[in-house]
Amino acid sequence: MPGPDGRQTLFRPRGFRYPPAMRPTGKVLLSAGAAAAGAVTATSIVAARRRRAGGDDGRWHVITVNRQFDEIGEGPLPDLLTALGAGAEIQRHPAPGGRGTEIAVRARSGAVPAGAIRRALREARSELEVGYVLLPGGPTTRPTLLNKPLREATAHGREGGLL
Repeated sequence: MPGPDGRQTLFRPRGFRYPPAMRPTGKVLLSAGAAAAGAVTATSIVAARRRRAGGDDGRWHVITVNRQFDEIGEGPLPDLLTALGAGAEIQRHPAPGGRGTEIAVRARSGAVPAGAIRRALREARSELEVGYVLLPGGPTTRPTLLNKPLREATAHGREGGLL
């Protein structure tokens, strides 16, 4: 095959079928990014609806504290749990196998949202095991659109997920 200068060459001249911005790899990456953004948006919408609905009436939220039942079983509860008030039922009993103490909480007739119960249980466990509640540090930058998901996750991280 003759080259651009008319000489015979073994290689074909390089010609692009697509402009550099729209090669097949770019299309695949663009499609994957759009799909990922859609999945993240759908997940956050579903999570927000669940938080608002609070459809956990009557559900027990249980957490295991790494302290023996003799130490905290009959003593006063942390302020975080007592702040839930009469709207929550609280039980304490020894964990199976002598592995500490289980604290169980449930809302009475939906008086306390599930997120508040989960947050109180997590922070009470931290206070009982360590003596204080370790919280994430403040923001290191000014609020922007790009760091909004991280700010939301930090603000509501203790209200969801597995206990």
